[in-house]
Amino acid sequence: MKRVLFYIVIAIAAFGLIMNLDDFIFSFVKMLVSLAIIVAIIYGVYYFFFLTEDQRKYKKAVRKSKKQHRKH
Repeated sequence: MKRVLFYIVIAIAAFGLIMNLDDFIFSFVKMLVSLAIIVAIIYGVYYFFFLTEDQRKYKKAVRKSKKQHRKH
């Protein structure tokens, strides 16, 4: 009897987990998207307000140089 009751509880738990899995996945993806947006905003503020024009040109030149060396 205890074994049957144990399997019934496990089945109900598995069913509940499967039913709530989509909510968990959507909330996790929503959190990741929100985090990416916040990081992009912080980087944009850093890039446009804290870096000088010369530092921005240097960063752009470094990216361009890395891209050229990757192709060869």
